[in-house]
Amino acid sequence: MAAIVLGSVPVVKRIVRPGELVVEVVDGDTFIIQNRQPIRLYGVDAPAVEDCMGTEARQTLKKKILGKRVVIKEPLSDGRGRIMALVYLKKELVNETLVKNGLAMYRRQAGTEKEAMKAANEYARNKGAGIYGPECYQKEPPDTECAIKGNLEGDRGEKIYYAPSCPYYVQVIVEKFMGEKWFCSEKEARESGFTRSSDCLGSERD
Repeated sequence: MAAIVLGSVPVVKRIVRPGELVVEVVDGDTFIIQNRQPIRLYGVDAPAVEDCMGTEARQTLKKKILGKRVVIKEPLSDGRGRIMALVYLKKELVNETLVKNGLAMYRRQAGTEKEAMKAANEYARNKGAGIYGPECYQKEPPDTECAIKGNLEGDRGEKIYYAPSCPYYVQVIVEKFMGEKWFCSEKEARESGFTRSSDCLGSERD
């Protein structure tokens, strides 16, 4: 705050920070502010642009915040040069909006907005919105000739595939928004870097 003196009486002038100007949107959960600092939406994992709903997520975030000033709260470093934060456009929590519309997944972190983010994720899941819709979230193969499920498991995204003969096959979900995919043969899965799940019985088949 700064003081302006009118006569002998100081008048306090409150300086309100207008927020950070968004100059670029990278994808559905990352953008860049005017000083070129990358910001990632805290607690959010949006699809890569090339994955299911990735383009839609990026376009939605771009339309909402590009060229506008946002308020960044509870910033944390992600160790990769980006700042993770709760991002507000006026009173709207942008993180929550992306999740509630099925354009991003809640990832167990969100600072003081954890409960709101969890509720938004459940809303989208129950509604079958966006990434939880049949285009991106699949138990049954769209093409019965390509029924092998390629999953990314664990924090490191280990590439594992499940053939229909696997005992837990029916329970496995292909989350295409996370980069998971269907294969038409075990050979095709292996050539893409996937390894047959240890839970599966029998030998690999082409």
